[in-house]
Amino acid sequence: MRDEIKQIELKKKKLIENNNSIIISVNGDDVVDLGYAPYVFYENYYYIFVSELSTHVKLLLKQKVGTFMIINDETNSQNIWARIRLKFSAKIEVVIRDSEDFSIICEKIRYKHGKTMNLIKQFSDFHLIKIIPSRGTFISGFGNAFNLEGQYLNVINKIRP
Repeated sequence: MRDEIKQIELKKKKLIENNNSIIISVNGDDVVDLGYAPYVFYENYYYIFVSELSTHVKLLLKQKVGTFMIINDETNSQNIWARIRLKFSAKIEVVIRDSEDFSIICEKIRYKHGKTMNLIKQFSDFHLIKIIPSRGTFISGFGNAFNLEGQYLNVINKIRP
């Protein structure tokens, strides 16, 4: 099992490094909303820079928790039903604009996703959100689903029928 866990950790790392956007799902009082955002992964946290004008972002800022997913593009998948994906629950924190972390992370976002960040960084409806995972699942194909736990989403066990 130890070798299998190492392989899964490598696949998970590759998925995180090779994808650019994260899907966001948030529960409100009588509504579930979802959206997506470009992200960066830095020091074992995910960061998104998003506008509160979006319903899912308003809910995320209010609830302080959400469910997130990173999934391989279907054109890069051998089978549409077995796309490699990482799904997890997480708490969020807003990174304060005048903090050193804000500047560092915004620069990382600009480097990865382009110059648009220079423009939207000034918009007051946008917030830098730190995503802090707690638990999740990683699916790397048929019969290859794993429970994950903690901030680092460590593999706990294989999910069996």
